[in-house]
Amino acid sequence: MDALLLGERIRQTITLGESQFREFKSALEGPPGNKKPREAKAVAKDISETLVAFANADGGELLVGVEDDGTISGLTYGDETISKLLAAPRSGVHTETPLESPVSRRVSIQSKEIRYFAVEKGTRFVTQTSDGKCLQRKDLESRPVALHRLQFERQEQLSREYDRQFVDGAQVTDLDVELVKRVSDQIGGMSAEKCLQYLGVAVFGNGALRLQKAAMLLFAKDVTRWHPRCQVRVIRVPGIELKTGREYKVISDETARGNILQLITEAWEKLRPHLVETKMTPDALFKERVMYPEDACREALVNALAHRDYSSEGQGIEIFIFDDRMEVRSPGNLLSSIPLASLRELKGNHESRNALVARTLREIGYVREMGEGIRRIFRLMRDADLVPPELQSEAGRFCMILHHKSVFSDADQRWLDEFKPFKLTREEMLIALLGKEGNLLSPQQISVRLGLVDWDVYRSIIEQIQAKGVLYNTMPQGVKVKRARARNVSQRAIPRLAVRNPSDLVQALSALYAVFRDIGPAPVINAGYVDSILKALPKTNPYHTNSVELLKTLRLLSLMDDSRFPTSVSVGIWGRTALARALETAAVPAPAQRPSVRRETLSAATSRYRPRKVPGRPREDVGPTSGPVDIFIGNLDYDVGTSELESLFSSFGKVISVRIPPDFYSGRGRGFAFVRMADRVAGHNAIQKLDREVLRGRALRVSWDQKTAGSN
Repeated sequence: MDALLLGERIRQTITLGESQFREFKSALEGPPGNKKPREAKAVAKDISETLVAFANADGGELLVGVEDDGTISGLTYGDETISKLLAAPRSGVHTETPLESPVSRRVSIQSKEIRYFAVEKGTRFVTQTSDGKCLQRKDLESRPVALHRLQFERQEQLSREYDRQFVDGAQVTDLDVELVKRVSDQIGGMSAEKCLQYLGVAVFGNGALRLQKAAMLLFAKDVTRWHPRCQVRVIRVPGIELKTGREYKVISDETARGNILQLITEAWEKLRPHLVETKMTPDALFKERVMYPEDACREALVNALAHRDYSSEGQGIEIFIFDDRMEVRSPGNLLSSIPLASLRELKGNHESRNALVARTLREIGYVREMGEGIRRIFRLMRDADLVPPELQSEAGRFCMILHHKSVFSDADQRWLDEFKPFKLTREEMLIALLGKEGNLLSPQQISVRLGLVDWDVYRSIIEQIQAKGVLYNTMPQGVKVKRARARNVSQRAIPRLAVRNPSDLVQALSALYAVFRDIGPAPVINAGYVDSILKALPKTNPYHTNSVELLKTLRLLSLMDDSRFPTSVSVGIWGRTALARALETAAVPAPAQRPSVRRETLSAATSRYRPRKVPGRPREDVGPTSGPVDIFIGNLDYDVGTSELESLFSSFGKVISVRIPPDFYSGRGRGFAFVRMADRVAGHNAIQKLDREVLRGRALRVSWDQKTAGSN
């Protein structure tokens, strides 16, 4: 550095005073008017410690021979001592963590000699003094700090900057241009070069397009040229522990390699088969059991690919599938700005480590909303009645663990098992558990437990569970109104609903079956047949209601289909021989000619239960009416088209739109879709009817979309 220029810089530095980036050190000690030179060894130690603290922060300058107030007191040492001071940036620093290009100068200011030192922020490692101290500049002080903390902060900063770094020598031809064009078509149709610039992963300058590492991670033809561990390893482990040595055993160990968009497809194909297991049932049949919600697992995979630490180039993502859990392990700790507790509490805190990668995945729909991924996974696990995910951040790794463990206790499960003949929906199971101890339930209590605020949906659920006989009203309307007035509360807060004991309900169902069998088979369950059932049923039987309610009950208990034709359950009660004789005298096609009898396909019709206006009864406030609602469909066959889904859902109400997000690498669907319907109650009925129904050999997972669910 030019001496004249350095002199001007020092004068400016003295004028500005001490700060995070500037420090003054006196070479004198003692009372005012009687100061004497400090011991040179102590001054040298100050020099090395201050420079180490600067290097471990943001760099800085040190002036020796200047008082704290900026007064130039100078140095009075001999040449030999001065040389030792100038060597302090090397001699006082640990040999394995040297300062990077420190500056040491002798300068004369106001006819007094001072020593000028400067150092840049360290980039290769955390610097320590020769005696092992680790210091960092904080405001006006050099403070001791734990070495591992500095190492963590340094690594985190490198990881935050990684995807924004430019790649020397990389060209557009190194990318999968067709993949870029498919993405371009999705976001507005532009050239590949413009698309890359729009996504922020390339910058045009000096007559050339400069690619950033995010572009290579997302679109590279051969990503291993730019990142050796852009991969996902899927390991299936028998048992609940990964052992070592001779006891190390795995069922399968597969690795998917490629750019991020390629990994979303290929890693998912390797993971997906492990999400179900085939076991022999007590009746000697092999059946598949879903271990984890596909949508939650796919979200966990995309989340790992979006937020892993790519600066850790020696590691990849690993997914371990044990008998009782699945662990998704990503390189890199959780960012220090996002407390682990806030993720567990689902506060929605968000900050992207890989800002450009996350933005691109958001633009093309793989990431739906920033900060929503973790909350969505938690919600999907809850909807599957599984315990919440476990989150860990330690030892340079972030781990999400999905447990295959029901939220229901063994006692709860035994209670619900007794209701199996009634094919309860998830909402109905929750109501049954709520009334397990025999306590009366209020509509408000049920609504809160189900997470509802739309009372039309509430009524639809309640009418259905009452038609099945599980829930009943214990209180006349007049009594309910009086109690609400006496307590000055809403009628919805009055406990009046009870859950029947399942053993009593099974006896009532058996009595209904017996009446069904005694009356005998009929080609169609018409009004006359229903009247015959009501005449034969004892009035104490819960199913002795009226013809309209009994028709609902018969459909919900699978004794007839939506067109009032008998089902396989009815045929089993009557016997095929008796049914055949009845059909010989009936001028209608035989049940075998009607697919609805066997329930092998989805019915084209459905019933929509809406609250009825009872004359003379004031209707309770039903809350705000809803506009369009969005429904999420998971576990779709990849080749299902929009017209097929529109036809399926239109039987429940008006379908506004169907969207099947494309997989940009394979060009097929991604296994899920979104249907927008015009009416919330119709949407609810579609969810109730279609969830877990089989389409193209796959059991659908149908639920409210997270945005719709959030508005409920």
